[in-house]
Amino acid sequence: MSGVAGIVFSDSGRPAGAGDIQEMLSHMRHRASDGSSWWTEGSVALGHAWLDTTGEDGPGPLTMAGGKLAITADCRLDNRDELLARLGLRERSMADAMLIMRAYLKWGEACPTYLQGDFVFAIWDGERQTLFCARDHFGVKPFYYHSTGRRFAFASEIGPILALDGVGRRLSEHQISGFLAGLPDDPQATPYAEIFRLPARHSMTVADRQVVLRRYWQIQPSQRPPRPDAAEEFRHLFAQSVENRMRGTPAVGAMLSGGLDSSSIACVAGLRAAAKRNPKLKTFSLVFDKGSSMDEKPFIDAVLDNNPLDATLIAVSNYAPFAEFERILEEQEGTFLAPGLSLTRDLYRTAGAKGVKVLLDGHGGDEVVSQGHGYLHELANAGRWLELWRELHSAANTYGEGMFSLYFKFLTIYGPAWRIARMRSMARRVVGKVRRRPAQAARGWTGLVNPELARRTDLAERFHRSGYMPASVTASEALTHRWLLSSGLVPHAFEVLDKAAANFGVEPRYPFWDKPLVEFCLALPGEDKLKDGFGRHVLRRAMQGVLPPAVQWRRDKIDFTANLVKGMLGNHRELLDRLLISDSERIAPYVNLPEVNAVYERLLSQPEQATLPDVQHVWRSVSLSLWLRQIQGSPA
Repeated sequence: MSGVAGIVFSDSGRPAGAGDIQEMLSHMRHRASDGSSWWTEGSVALGHAWLDTTGEDGPGPLTMAGGKLAITADCRLDNRDELLARLGLRERSMADAMLIMRAYLKWGEACPTYLQGDFVFAIWDGERQTLFCARDHFGVKPFYYHSTGRRFAFASEIGPILALDGVGRRLSEHQISGFLAGLPDDPQATPYAEIFRLPARHSMTVADRQVVLRRYWQIQPSQRPPRPDAAEEFRHLFAQSVENRMRGTPAVGAMLSGGLDSSSIACVAGLRAAAKRNPKLKTFSLVFDKGSSMDEKPFIDAVLDNNPLDATLIAVSNYAPFAEFERILEEQEGTFLAPGLSLTRDLYRTAGAKGVKVLLDGHGGDEVVSQGHGYLHELANAGRWLELWRELHSAANTYGEGMFSLYFKFLTIYGPAWRIARMRSMARRVVGKVRRRPAQAARGWTGLVNPELARRTDLAERFHRSGYMPASVTASEALTHRWLLSSGLVPHAFEVLDKAAANFGVEPRYPFWDKPLVEFCLALPGEDKLKDGFGRHVLRRAMQGVLPPAVQWRRDKIDFTANLVKGMLGNHRELLDRLLISDSERIAPYVNLPEVNAVYERLLSQPEQATLPDVQHVWRSVSLSLWLRQIQGSPA
């Protein structure tokens, strides 16, 4: 968890100086537990805040070719051996950042296509007077920038850029409406209109006062012929991914929630540590009151009873979602779509205090391996009704809906019943033009957003384009899987977790987000993802003999909604009343106050019947109000 920063002035005669880059680095002290440094030459300055998680000597920036090339990077490369062979190098101890520069020398701006791992970097090419930057395939590492005709500045966080003279703090209405709608659809936008992000799987060239972005990779299934046993191949790739993410430091730990994803990682990593005769892997678990809807201790205990792990259990008895929220907003530099972040911060805080620098995280298992629900559409579309019936019979409990109801839905879409549905649709079309939009507005995302803000930011069109999965995509498991992996929620989640962990000197690593593993999972047929009602079936099979059966074959997942409602109403009622009612003018330009207040009243009168959209409406409105109060300097 290092940090990068840099400034390039378009006037090559103007020296960059150390003052600005030092100021930027001062805003990333929390990323510099092991030191920071900078490099300047002419109109260019590069800085590096260093947390040593790869066992390399000293912080960057690094130079080569007689100082003609310089790099600052936050990186961990997983294909080092392959790169060393391709580049004809024998120096196995070469730093990852130096390997990237070597790759740039050989392949130029195509070099990111040869890299695997988590990375952001910026290379100054003095000979070409060009800055070349790139961000990893899934956006694990963050990269923000500000560009004018006079200056280009970048950093791992927004704060260092805002600290520079001349950078405006005007808010992005586009981003605010997207936040309220739960729609991170713009991969370049940030909460500030003059600061942007480099999208995942993109590179950027800065030269001659121009910024040019290029996508260097697309999410695609693997083209390699699959092995006969998909579970065996998955197990091999998964174990390799875990091992890659344990590289570089003995201070490795793992989150352990008791769910399928984190338990798989903890077990594989614990076995690896034991095989190498390393100390027991440290695990960190949140433990809720017995009988709570969030209680997963029986599953956590099942993992701990069967594996050589050094467990730390963190008791959560009275969840308060807005505790330390002002501090969290400062860390996040804006609003975020993660109501449970305060709980995750407790894990980071405890791990950091225990000396852990790298924390393995099961985030993304649902998306990468896939629950396989698109396979049900494939069966229906192919007219394989008996197989669909059998699969739905097994999956009914998981879906939380009656089997007959689900089966009829598929018949309506794909079977003879579609004719009836079409006739009804035609009969209601005229009435629907009048009634559909207001009705949907009352129920969905537009109910939360101020109608004028929604109109100014084209929210309806944006939501139609990015918020709904097209029917042509839904009908295919392969396309559904790819659509979910391409969602803007993926890099958004990584950025939120990166900023939270950095404040505790911890670097999260995500074994499921491994390029070969992602490509492999995308290439799997639907029946390897959903079978006998079990989603992520290939992962479950691969963990045979590794996971305790109670975890391997568990169907349920924790529903966070009830706990969030209880925490908000039980611990923050006064805050909610003030921000949503008496001080509501702060958020009035952004939210639809009558609708939000109606939702709030419903939450107060019938908390046990709260829906996830209701809870999100209230949580996002309060979050926005607290953030606006913070940046506008209003009294608490």
